[in-house]
Order: sequence, then C-alpha cells, then structure tokens
Amino acid sequence: MMIGYDRPLKPEWIYKTLQMVEPGKKPEEYYDAYNDIAVELTGKDGRRKTRTVLFRTFIYSFQDKTSIIENNILIQLCKQKDFNYMKPILLSMFIMDYEILRYFTQTFFKIFDPSQEISSNALTKKLTESYGDTEIVKRSTRAFLKTLSDFKIIEPSGSTSYHQPNKTVLSNEQVSVIFKLYAVVNHTKQVDIQNLDKSIFAYYSVPDLNHVANEFHTQEWEYIKGVDRRFLMMK
Repeated sequence: MMIGYDRPLKPEWIYKTLQMVEPGKKPEEYYDAYNDIAVELTGKDGRRKTRTVLFRTFIYSFQDKTSIIENNILIQLCKQKDFNYMKPILLSMFIMDYEILRYFTQTFFKIFDPSQEISSNALTKKLTESYGDTEIVKRSTRAFLKTLSDFKIIEPSGSTSYHQPNKTVLSNEQVSVIFKLYAVVNHTKQVDIQNLDKSIFAYYSVPDLNHVANEFHTQEWEYIKGVDRRFLMMK
C-alpha cells in the first residue's frame, strides 16, 4: 500500500497506457509512448513522476517483479471495455492502493454533503488534524482533488473550491468488476459485502449490493448469506 499520493493522473493517461502495454514486454519499451499520451505535461521530470505513479499502482502492484510487465485484471479490462466504463474502476483502484486516499474519501463525505461546495482548505485542515503528517496530507489532498476533477467527480469553482455535479450511476456489472478487483488487490477469495469499505464506491451512485451479488451468483462467485453475514466466494 502506498503512503503519499503526490502526482495527479488523468484517467485518459491510465486507460491509454493500459490499453497499450503488452504482457511479456519490458516497461521501458513504453516510456517514450507514454510521453506521447501525457502530452499535457511539458517537463521531462513531470512525465517521469506521473509514469512512476501510474506503473506502480496499475501494473507493479499486481506483480512481484518490475522487470517484465505481467497481465492483470485492469490491463485485460482496458483492452475490452470503453473509457467511460473503466473510469470508476480505475478510480476505485487508487482508493484501494492508497491508505491516505481511503482516509481522504471517508473524511470528504463526513464534511461535505452532495449539495455543498468543497473547500480544499477545510478538507486539508480536517485531514491534518486527524491524520497528522502535514506535508504528506497537503500534497496528497492537492493531487487527489486534481485527480477527482480530471475524473469529472468534482468541478473547480474557484482557486480552492469545487462544485459537486450529480453522481454517475454505476451498472451492476461495473460493481461486480470492482468486487473482483478488490479480491485480487487484497489477495482473498472471500469478499464480505456487509462490512466492505464503501469508500471504493463513494464517488458514484451504487446499485443495491445485494442485487449485484444475486445477479452474478454462480457466474462470478458463490453468494453466501446468513443472518449476520453476506459474502462472496470468488471463482
């Protein structure tokens, strides 16, 4: 799990990179091509740093070595599904991979309801009070607010403020993919949907998880439910 998140990434850069890379190839074979994808970044250093974050979270976190690219669930999906389908799934990966972004998300929804304007100053202050490590919090807050803006979750309304448009509704299938991704990232075959950290879905409107669990029962998992438990046994 990563600690500080200090380089904002556009969803287009992630999607196009994962579409482009081929398992079995060396990562450095794609460095020049990544520069052509992240055209908005002018500095060499900026491109290198965003590429490092992208490869670390969306490629290396699924494998033990970094010398050769291995296939993973997100590479496969980006080659099969369109950009808008993948955006919520890519965002959920950030939240799974960074503890500070899970904390950011939980704090975000404690402070602001959907009708409120987002104040980056208020958010940074609250996070610093409870999380500590001022510099990491400041950098991560700034970078993730920019990322949320690039994902169209929030829209800038001033230099330190953001407006919240209506949440995009996730399909049952998208939620099922996030369940599968969660199982892979956490190296588990069992997903407890009753006690699942909902921050991975928080920026979207989500269908009833019970309906999703039933719809893909036997196809993607065995749905086991009792009085106090509801969990998926992944295939």
